[in-house]
Amino acid sequence: MIIIFQCYGGTHTSVAAASIYLKRLPRRRVPQLSDLLALPYFDRVDRNEIGTLYYVGCDRSDNPVFVLGSGRWGAQIRALLTRLTSMQQQGRTFLLHNDRDDAVAVIDCFPTITGAVRLGGFLSRRLGLIAIGRPLVGLGILRAYHRFVELVESFEKDPGPYLL
Repeated sequence: MIIIFQCYGGTHTSVAAASIYLKRLPRRRVPQLSDLLALPYFDRVDRNEIGTLYYVGCDRSDNPVFVLGSGRWGAQIRALLTRLTSMQQQGRTFLLHNDRDDAVAVIDCFPTITGAVRLGGFLSRRLGLIAIGRPLVGLGILRAYHRFVELVESFEKDPGPYLL
């Protein structure tokens, strides 16, 4: 299975959720801000990179895990991935070939977004005010950390709703 954590910019909520899923961040406690800020890709993907899949690791079943920024195109990106997966399953393998399993799961991290995450992301990524925006988005994620853990555990418990 290919697992994609998707959010607006592909640099904040999707990175946090994927890191929880990959056990790089704890589930039973809220991590330190420094742990979050040290994650690869956290607040480091530029606007012109939206739509790029970034590989972040393999899970315990050796499934590749990616993060994706979809901008305002979240539903359209999901539809495109669904169509590509459908074409692959019809024998037109050309893009998402995976020897283990043709399934693709997209976990939309939008429900985890808070006002602080939105404002911090805007300040950091759009306005370039990284010194203000990065800590703000990090604190917003930490305040809503339970939402991220719930999202990851929901996917693990029943991946069906996330499959394309």
